[in-house]
Amino acid sequence: MKMTIVTDVHGNVLGAVQGHNLSEKKGDVEATVSFSSGHATHMVEVDDDLATVDDIDEFQQRLRRHLQQHQQKP
Repeated sequence: MKMTIVTDVHGNVLGAVQGHNLSEKKGDVEATVSFSSGHATHMVEVDDDLATVDDIDEFQQRLRRHLQQHQQKP
């Protein structure tokens, strides 16, 4: 599953958005997700079951693990 992970200037995970598209338009309504200066977005592949994780600590831990794996790739 595609996910965009958002980090602050210190590398702390702030959150995640499912998919890599941060905007969508339906009819005349368009919405865009944006982040403050200094925040970084990381487009990564994560386990498909991550969307079903209810425990916030487990969710954050798994996000960090996927982010670390993504950053280690050449």
